Parts: sequence; C-alpha cells; structure tokens
Amino acid sequence: MASMTVAQARADYLESLGMQNKSLNTTATYRYAIDRFLAYVAEADQLTDVAPLAALNADMVRRFGLDLYHRKLSPATRSTYLVVLRNWFRYLTKRPDLAEGSPVHPDLIELPKNPRAVPSPDERLPIMLSTVMEQETDSELHALIRKRDIALLEALFATQLRVSELVSLNKSSIDWSQGIAVVTGKGRKVRTVFFSESALAAIEAYIDARKDSYLPLFLRHDRARQVTARDKDGAVLRLTRQSVEMLVRKYARLSGVEATPHSFRHYGATELLRNGADIRTVQELLGHASVQTTQIYTHVSPRRLQQEWRRYHPAASGGAPEGPQP
Repeated sequence: MASMTVAQARADYLESLGMQNKSLNTTATYRYAIDRFLAYVAEADQLTDVAPLAALNADMVRRFGLDLYHRKLSPATRSTYLVVLRNWFRYLTKRPDLAEGSPVHPDLIELPKNPRAVPSPDERLPIMLSTVMEQETDSELHALIRKRDIALLEALFATQLRVSELVSLNKSSIDWSQGIAVVTGKGRKVRTVFFSESALAAIEAYIDARKDSYLPLFLRHDRARQVTARDKDGAVLRLTRQSVEMLVRKYARLSGVEATPHSFRHYGATELLRNGADIRTVQELLGHASVQTTQIYTHVSPRRLQQEWRRYHPAASGGAPEGPQP
C-alpha cells in the first residue's frame, strides 16, 4: 500500500480525467477548483502540497465552502467548486492502493441549495444584429472586424451554439450546401446545428473579406502577434471565449439589451418551444444530455406573463369591468 502527498493526489486525479476523455474545458475547471481549495488550506491551515494526503479533512472543505459564501459567489459557482472536490475524494475512495484511502468521505460534502432560475432571455435580442450592422468603420481593419462580428452574432442567433463550440469552428466545419455543421459539445456529445441563410451569407462575406488561408472560422484580427511559420494554420489567432463574451456584452450595451453569449441559447430554446417545437427536438438542438435540462425552458417567463396579463386582464385597462345592469 502506497502513501501519497496532496500534490500527488491532485496530479493523479487530473491525469485520470484525461483518461476518461473529459474535455479540456472540464479538466481546466477541475484543476482550477482543486487549486483554489489547496490555496485556501495553504493559507488557512499552513498545509502545503507536499503534506500527506491524510492531512486533509472534512472541516477544511466545510470552511472552504463557507469562505466561498463570504466572497459572495453564487450558489451555482459554489456548487461547482464543491462538486469537483466531492468527485476528487470519491475517486480517491476507489483507489485500493492508497494506504490511507480518501481523507474526506464525499457524502459529507454538502452542496448549497441552488434553486434553478427559469431563463428569461431579453426578447429584444435580435436588435443586436442591426446594432452591429450600423457601426461605423474608419479603416479596412475595423470594416473586417465588423464583418466578423456580424457573422458571429448571426451564427449565435441561428445555431444556439455554446461559446466553446463556436470558437472551435473551422472554415471547413460548415457544409455550405446544407447549411449545417457537426459539433462536439459537452460530454463529447456530437450534434448537428443549422445556419440560417442570413448567417451563411454573413459568414461567407466575412471569409471573402479576410483573404487568408487560416483554418479557424473566427479570428482575432487586432492581435499584434504575427503568425509564425510553425503556426501556419493561424491557431494563435483563433477567437477566444473571453473575446466573444466581451464583444457580445459590447453590442448588448450599445443596443440597450441584457445579453451574454449564453442568452442566444436561452432565446432560441424559448422561441422554439413557444412556437410548438417538441422538447426532445430542442434537447437535441441544444446538445443537452438530459431532457430535464431542457424542461426549464417550458416555463413562461415573468416578462411574458406580464405581457399576457396586460393584454387580457380587465384590471390592466385601469378600471374594473362593469357589473350586470339592473
């Protein structure tokens, strides 16, 4: 039976995630959560990563969760951290070669209550498409960036792609004859997404304006670093998730709309179901592993409820309806 340090237990678990074919984003999330926990115990308990694994305990995890709460992180974010730790310790309980076993029983890690909010996307979201088209350009570079932004927003609006899926697209990803792309999302789940005619036209206009042979569909054109001979495919110029989030927030602010990149998924799912699409179909279009995730979109948003109330309730007209005449 072997003894293990905290650092070795961390490295061993992260390596196991790769063997489980976890995505790079998932692995990065797990690494960050574990490292944040270890940074906390290093400061609070003077526990270094060379300490024996058995030095960790359930009270440290409990205090870490309390620290996340005091930092005013949302219940969903706190749950993410604690689920990672729960999975890490559960993995250690299944290691028969560990003399000490898992120092924390995973079932002792309590998750914060997180009532799932019903998505209520801003119904003015399409305004953003016209806003970006109205932006003035003062150079050839800015004109190219505007074409990219138009193509990107059109793609988000039509496909309900996750940001990570969007930035992973290459020019060759799109089947132009059918207007589709096959993407790999969370959990290595493969699905087909569909582009509207306006999205295809915007993307084609953007690619034609680029006049390059780089593979990524969306590029960071204002990046100072030049593509080297070793990076002839232009991977270093691929637009990042953070860049997409920044530009969506920019156009949302200019449009007076509340929106993030994920709002396009909320909006598309809500509209599909509202107009009669089958929930299983929407589940496939969004790439949800479980239909329960899709079901949150079946609820009527508070904004829609208010609109319906104002339209149909007699009190909304400013007075009570007339009673029966004598």
